[in-house]
Amino acid sequence: MKPPRILDRWPSPMIRTIWPLDSVAHLRDRMALKIGHLPGYCCICGTLTLFRVDHPNFREHVVCVRCGSRNRQRQVALVLLSCVAGGADKLSALSNIRDIPRQTVIWNAETTRALHQRLGAHLGASYIASEYVDPTLKSGERKGGVLHVDMQHTHFENDSLDFILSSDVMEHVPLPLDALRETYRILKPGGCHIFTAPFYQHRFTNETRAALDGQGRATHLRKPWYHDDPIRPEGALVYTIFAPELLCQLEEIGFEARLCRLYAPFHGILGDNGIVILARKVLEPSHRQDWVFPGESWPLSGVDAEGAGHPPPVVSG
Repeated sequence: MKPPRILDRWPSPMIRTIWPLDSVAHLRDRMALKIGHLPGYCCICGTLTLFRVDHPNFREHVVCVRCGSRNRQRQVALVLLSCVAGGADKLSALSNIRDIPRQTVIWNAETTRALHQRLGAHLGASYIASEYVDPTLKSGERKGGVLHVDMQHTHFENDSLDFILSSDVMEHVPLPLDALRETYRILKPGGCHIFTAPFYQHRFTNETRAALDGQGRATHLRKPWYHDDPIRPEGALVYTIFAPELLCQLEEIGFEARLCRLYAPFHGILGDNGIVILARKVLEPSHRQDWVFPGESWPLSGVDAEGAGHPPPVVSG
């Protein structure tokens, strides 16, 4: 009898084994890359356009020739427009930034690129844009005309914002859970934090790559990884790469959490990595409901919290 085969290592994780895209989607991506462009509609500038498809990293490319928006920015914009419309099923294919009511208060944690420019032009005073400019500044102060905000300690009042947008920002925050608790505090009930971040699709737990020591200096737990940053020539250090654990952490904070996987060639959203996190502040999150006995209160009258004096219910199936 042959001994059981023991794997020295697991096979290389593949995205299609966890959240598969159908083969037609992959074929469409390959064809667009070979042709070099893709006709469609940009939800940021609100025009029929061509998207340049000249790089296999679809997430950071697929540029709208009219406004310069990129795939990742349109992902955030499309989820934002879906929330404004009241759900993806109510979203028009031709929805764009101009459909957002002008009284909507939006904080965007960046001050560059197409989404920022279009939101600012449309919303005016209802739109707030910031960067993490200088650790010596307090949130709400300005340097060189740029608003400084530390997402872990903002200057915004409780229940004051309708939407918070952050596109690949959370991974650079040393204490991301502190930042998420802060966004929960400052969102209005019903408000949403919509964000992208590097997200592992082959494991369940977040990865901490760096942490702050007692003197506030970065300690590297893995090889340092820096992202391009419009403020810092040296780049921005990545502290965390997220995974599905993030959704549990959002629920613990009090959010209703959704992982949105977007694939929308008409809007220039291609590739396997169209992941946007939607965290909604509600008074009674759906995950706190009893999904086994919906609509029933517990404990019942005359029954203590342990269910003493009443046999436990039997559920079949």
